[in-house]
Amino acid sequence: MSVKAIKAKAEELLSFGIPKQQAFDNLMLQFPEAKPKKVAEVLRYMPSLLARERYRSLHLALLGLIAASAALRLARPLLTGSVGLDQATAYLSLVPIATLLLGYSLYRWQGQVFEWVGWGNVVGVFGLMKELNLLAKDGVDLWDLSGRLLSVCIGGVALYLAYRVFTKPKVEKDPLGGPDRVVFREEHPI
Repeated sequence: MSVKAIKAKAEELLSFGIPKQQAFDNLMLQFPEAKPKKVAEVLRYMPSLLARERYRSLHLALLGLIAASAALRLARPLLTGSVGLDQATAYLSLVPIATLLLGYSLYRWQGQVFEWVGWGNVVGVFGLMKELNLLAKDGVDLWDLSGRLLSVCIGGVALYLAYRVFTKPKVEKDPLGGPDRVVFREEHPI
């Protein structure tokens, strides 16, 4: 039994539109030597076909926010003239590599990344509050304010998707002392 084989089979089952609970039960029949918690963890971070369809527009909005954030980070130095067009190596330092890599992982619906991106960006609310405080007092740098606002929006949407699409399954104890049962949240069509 390998995690790779379980992942491949899980992706296949979910691509047919099978709900996560049914896919989990099927995987446990096909891989009886696998630990249920390990199979559940693998399956948790994969979106079902129904979830992909239901949250497609929100997923695309998240990718758009990430692209806007990356464009904003590139635009400021270029528009303010802090980087000259003759400095080819300076452009490499401007490219938000981490943002683009995380965006690609989100594009591929890699579940663990949604939570990381969400919490990492939601923490930016403290910086946003500072910027809003400055706006009320002295004025604010609109580049910083818009960057922080985009960051908080990215975090909020990523966390919403993380908790709606990649919910943690419950473990129900058997009252008669049998093995615990892993239960995924039931998905309902729109």
